[in-house]
Amino acid sequence: MKYLVLLPAFIFIQLQVIAQTLISGGIYSNTTWTAAGSPYLMTGNIVVFPGVTLTIEPGVEVRVKENGFSGGQYYLETRGTINMVGAPGQPITFRADSAIDSPAAWQGFVVKNSQGGSINYDYVSISNTYITFTYDAAYPDTVQLHQCEFNYNGYAVNVALYVSADSCSFKGNNTAITGWSCFDIRHCRFEDNDAALAVYPTILTVDSCVFDGNDQGIIINAASFSGIQISNSRFENNLLAVVYPNNATIQNCSFVSNDEGIRNAIDTDVLDCSFADNGTAAEFGSGCEVTNCTINDNVIGVALSAITFGQTMPIIQNNRICNNTSYNIDNRTDLNLFIPTNCFCESDSAVIESLILDGYDDITRGLISYAIFDTTCTSVLRVINKSNPTGINSPSGSSTSIYPNPSNGYITITSPSVESRFVLIDSSGRMVFASDLHTGETTIDLVGITAGIYTFQLISDKQQHVGKLVVQ
Repeated sequence: MKYLVLLPAFIFIQLQVIAQTLISGGIYSNTTWTAAGSPYLMTGNIVVFPGVTLTIEPGVEVRVKENGFSGGQYYLETRGTINMVGAPGQPITFRADSAIDSPAAWQGFVVKNSQGGSINYDYVSISNTYITFTYDAAYPDTVQLHQCEFNYNGYAVNVALYVSADSCSFKGNNTAITGWSCFDIRHCRFEDNDAALAVYPTILTVDSCVFDGNDQGIIINAASFSGIQISNSRFENNLLAVVYPNNATIQNCSFVSNDEGIRNAIDTDVLDCSFADNGTAAEFGSGCEVTNCTINDNVIGVALSAITFGQTMPIIQNNRICNNTSYNIDNRTDLNLFIPTNCFCESDSAVIESLILDGYDDITRGLISYAIFDTTCTSVLRVINKSNPTGINSPSGSSTSIYPNPSNGYITITSPSVESRFVLIDSSGRMVFASDLHTGETTIDLVGITAGIYTFQLISDKQQHVGKLVVQ
């Protein structure tokens, strides 16, 4: 009976081994790896020689035998051409034979483009490489990816000028995507990577993506000239979700349970985003505008840093910044900021003050002035203007003035600053009018504004101040 049990099992194992196609060595003539011959097992290095094309059909699986992790890993080299373009639902798969959760189980693809070597790939699933694609001359200008998977690689995708990725997933890589210039990333998932996107962008577009459990979600390593657009995306459980955004718009995104949501933003607009259960929700520097966001239940809500005298102060307006456990606002600069249109979901000024870290707590810091709303965030109860407590329209020593007040529908504002802005806020805390000001006198038409008492804010590159304006 023992032989009757063991014999079928032995035959089954043998059939499984025979079913694999073993591959290694040189490819000297045009060759096709077919779905019928799959799976293939690489048992040594493979080189495609000049003038030769290796074609890999959709649905082919190639497993690479492990050969240690000390520089002797197997590789697939091309001095000719490799065409490996799968199809929707039929990816071409490369992975380690057994170490399926380990980076660097095999070396990856080596492209000798100095000898005319090239590789065309899309609809692929590639795992366990040290560097997925290595080029001995220059990295390719353009890479376009659809429904690709890159799992547990050292460096998954490197590109020189332009990469487009749509509906791809990247898991467990040291670096998922890195490179220079232009990036268009849509409907992709980045999970458990050391760095999901580590880029030097001229322009970067990220739309409808998920970043979950990465050490760094998006890290911007250089100034962006054409702009960064991050929209409709979710950042969850990352150590750092978005790092050093500049010349950027971040819109309709959610940041949940990250150690830091946004770090060191400069000249960045953050619009209609939500932040919850993060360590620090967001850190803003000069030139930022934060509007219509919900910033609740973090350790620190809004941190202000990297601003020096003469730089454009951030505009923080029409946000709910509530129930952050250490501070709603952490002013890490020595500059004053007035933020009267933001609601703290609290009508007790003592509670609000306890959650603002500014010059009242540390004399090296600037002051944060604000408005107190009712607990429904619909009506302003009073304005706390620390930097201009007397309520005078213009601070001492300033040549800025507003007249007439009360207004009959027109006002004139004199301002010595090249960059100034006038904002009018109604009793509910809603911004009803805004206008840029030029140097000297600016006449503003308020004929369409409903009669009443308004709070105005003057924002310049050097200071901000507030006052009351009566419109008759």
